[in-house]
Amino acid sequence: MYEAFYQFKAKPFALLPDSSFLYPGSEHQAAYSLLEYGILSQAPFMVLTGDPGMGKTSLLQKLIAEHGSKHKIGLVTNARYNIEQLLPWILLSLGLSTKRLDPIEAYHIFSEFLSQESKRFRRVILIVDEAQSLGAELLEELRLLSNMNDGKILKLQIILSGQPDLYTLLQRIDMTQFAQRIVVDYHLKPLSEDDTANYIRHRIRVAGGRPSLFTNTACALVHRLSRGNPRLINQVSDIALTYGYAEQARIITSKLVAQAALDRSKGGILPLAAKEELVGLAAAPEDPMELDDPIPSPEPTTVSSESTEAHRKRSPEEDYAQAMELKEAGRLKEAVDLFHVAARDKSMWFEAYSQVGLCYVKMKEHHAAIQAFRTALEDPSALEQDILDVLYVLGRSLESVGRGGQALDVYQRISHVTPTFRDVANRLRELQQTANQSSHQGNRPAGRHSWFSSVVDNVQRFLIGDRK
Repeated sequence: MYEAFYQFKAKPFALLPDSSFLYPGSEHQAAYSLLEYGILSQAPFMVLTGDPGMGKTSLLQKLIAEHGSKHKIGLVTNARYNIEQLLPWILLSLGLSTKRLDPIEAYHIFSEFLSQESKRFRRVILIVDEAQSLGAELLEELRLLSNMNDGKILKLQIILSGQPDLYTLLQRIDMTQFAQRIVVDYHLKPLSEDDTANYIRHRIRVAGGRPSLFTNTACALVHRLSRGNPRLINQVSDIALTYGYAEQARIITSKLVAQAALDRSKGGILPLAAKEELVGLAAAPEDPMELDDPIPSPEPTTVSSESTEAHRKRSPEEDYAQAMELKEAGRLKEAVDLFHVAARDKSMWFEAYSQVGLCYVKMKEHHAAIQAFRTALEDPSALEQDILDVLYVLGRSLESVGRGGQALDVYQRISHVTPTFRDVANRLRELQQTANQSSHQGNRPAGRHSWFSSVVDNVQRFLIGDRK
C-alpha cells in the first residue's frame, strides 16, 4: 500500500521473521555470537530464551543460513507432541522420513544418519523452536538422544529456543541433570530507546527507504508504546506508515504515530504501553521543532553495510584495538558492539567478552556485565591470571545485584588458587558472616547451585587440575 509512496523495495516492518532484516544491536549480536561459539566449541546443548516477539526465530534463521552448508541442521517448530511423536518429527525436520515409524525403527534411522554425517566430518544440529511447550518428559528424551555422542566425537548438538517458561522449566530440581549439559544460554532483553530508533532506521534502510523517515520523537514514542519489543515496534511502525501514506506525509512524526496507535489500540488486544498519553498527543498540533531535530547518525558499528564491509577488511585484533579506543573515550555502547565483532574470532573470545563486561560495569548494567563475564569464562584457552581477574569482577558484579551466595562461591574458587588475590579474603569474610546470619534466621543463601557454580567449577578444574 505505502511501499511505492515511500520508495521501499519491501515492507520494512513485516511481522514474518526475516533474517535479512535482523538488527544486530548489542543484545542480538551477543546472542548470535554465543550461539556461534556454542557451535564452534561443540556444546551439546544451547538455550536461547526471550519474550514473544524478541526476534529469536530470526536469529535462528540467520544461524541456519550461515552454518547450514557446514552442518546438517534440522528445525523443529511444532513442539506439541508426545514421546512417540518426537523422534519422527526430528526425522522429518532433517528430511529423513515422512512416514509413520515405530520408535525402534526411527531410532535406528537417526543413529545411522548421525554416524554417516560424522564420517563426512559434519555434525547434526537440531534446533527446537518454542521449546517451552516440550515439558520435562520430552526434554529428558532429548537428553537421552544426546547420549548418542560418544566420548571422542560430538555428532549431535541441540539448540532449544523458547519463551521465559523454558528458563523456568530448566531451573527445576528434577531438570538438574539436563541443565548440567547446557554450555551456552542467553536471554534476549528488550531494546533500549536508542536501539529502538536504530532498529527502525535499520529496517527502513534495508527496505530501501530514507533512515530519517521517522523523527527522533516518533521513535521515542514507538519505544514507549512497545517497551522495546521488536514485534510490537513493527506493528506500531507499520500502522504509522499506513497513516502517513493516507495523509501523504513525507515524515512520520510523533503525532502520526499517536493517531495510528490510538486507533489500533481501541480493539484492546494489542498490548501497548503508555496508552494514556496517546489522546493528548493525537489531538495536539504538530510541533515544528520536532522536524528540526537532527537525526543521529549511526546505528552501531556492526549494523550498516558500509561498516560491515570495513570489518571484513580489518583483522579481529584491529577491531579489538578500535573498541578499546572507543571504551577509553567513554563511547561504551559503540565499544560493546565492536567487541562483539572481534569476538567472532575464537582467539579473541575471552579478551573481547571480558571487555564487554567491563563496559557494562561502567554503564552500571550489572546483569549484562554478569552475562558477559560468564561468556568470557567459557573460553578454556585463557591464561590463569586473566581467569582470576574475570572471576573477581564477576564476583563483584554478583554482589552488586544481591547474589551474595553466587559471589561467595566465586571468591572461594579464587581463594583456593590464590588466597592473597586482591581483597578476596575480606570479601569472603563479609559474605560468610552474611550467610551465617541468614542461616541462623532460617534463610538459605540464594543461588549457590546456579549456572555460575558449574562455570566456576569448570574454571577451577582448569586452574588446578594439574596441581593435584
